[in-house]
Amino acid sequence: MKTAFAALFAGVLLIAATAPARQPTPTTKEVPAAEKDYPPGWFPITRMPDTETWQSVRDADEKESKVRFYLPPGVKTVRGVFFCFQFHSSDPRHAARAWDFALVTYPWPIEYDVGVNDKRNGRYKLGHPSGNMGYLLKYLEVAGKETGHPELATAPIVGWLGQNGPPLVKDLFERAPDRVLAWSDGFPNRMAAIAAITAKVPYAYAWELGGDVKEREADRAKAGDAVKDMPTLPATMTCRATTYGFKHGIYSKYGFFVAYLDRCIKARLPAEAPAPGRPVPLKPLKLEDGWVSDFNPVSEWVPIAPAKDAKGMVNPVWLPDEYAAWVYRAFHSAKPDLRIKSPVTEYHGGDRSDCGIGYTKPTPAGTPVKVVAEVKGTYAKVEFRDGDKVLGTATAAPYELDGVKFDKGIHALIAVGVAADGKRVASHPAFLFAE
Repeated sequence: MKTAFAALFAGVLLIAATAPARQPTPTTKEVPAAEKDYPPGWFPITRMPDTETWQSVRDADEKESKVRFYLPPGVKTVRGVFFCFQFHSSDPRHAARAWDFALVTYPWPIEYDVGVNDKRNGRYKLGHPSGNMGYLLKYLEVAGKETGHPELATAPIVGWLGQNGPPLVKDLFERAPDRVLAWSDGFPNRMAAIAAITAKVPYAYAWELGGDVKEREADRAKAGDAVKDMPTLPATMTCRATTYGFKHGIYSKYGFFVAYLDRCIKARLPAEAPAPGRPVPLKPLKLEDGWVSDFNPVSEWVPIAPAKDAKGMVNPVWLPDEYAAWVYRAFHSAKPDLRIKSPVTEYHGGDRSDCGIGYTKPTPAGTPVKVVAEVKGTYAKVEFRDGDKVLGTATAAPYELDGVKFDKGIHALIAVGVAADGKRVASHPAFLFAE
């Protein structure tokens, strides 16, 4: 199964270019009315307990594809919903617990139901319509009644549904525009089709094709002096990144998406939840109030700036705040010679060392931990950061910081090497979940 998925996503561009024309597939804007109107795998609602490993969830999908539902233990009011792909990412229950969100996961074949007609999964043979995010909305209503959480019927939604994100979020936005808080993942050529949505909804996307250096240089040469010292505010709230140096970016980018969604949740959710069943008044975001970075540079120190001050960006990308800008700078860094080694690392060990950023085990909130960096280059000092916050510095090996405490939530740990001449290099981020 792992090999099949790796081959599937590594070759997705080639398949898209050479696949034969697909047969017409019925579509509908109707919301399914009852369980009997659903294709197999949705009902009865399958709860995901904390005792079940994420690996076992994915292994079970090989036998029977099912949508799975998870509620963080002890949650009194569900603040939102994370609709997430079952894949070789870290356990999405970590994010659900950090946010007090419900989690709905779906295996690859069921993407046909809510997204696109991909004949490789064979789901179309069941004969029901494809591309219907109404399945999710009605499912949440039923789940709300079954679990005693009626707020699920109106809760904001964030998602990572693989690279077909644009058409999926388009359908969801048309059905429930006030519930789409932020989204992630998609191909660049599909993002233009949802510009009206991303003018209001933050959206991050990334890919592992980092070898297009000549293309970047050509874009930079073409822009020339036209953007030098000129304001460069992005047209929409979209953020494109590249997972430099990883064999399989599909695995590594999940961590970046979750960190980006985390900052959007902090920016958009009200401090107090409304009464159950009442709509959640999401805070609107303005382009000029965010931060901006540049997709174009291939370096270890990507420029970032407040949106109002951003100038000279060749391919500007939008970020919700300064913390997210630092995460982008680190994630978008090209093969730095330092990395966070502990308490979490950018790589997952064992049998999937190629999976890159995204794997971590939760750390108890408020417990002192040691943050350690592995450094190969020569630096006058190494800064340890939690996003834009400096945790401390080390001026000599071993490069470590002891007794660091983290509040509940998602933290992007970054090591910044500062050379004697002031030049700086950022490590890739290592994502820590404090619970």
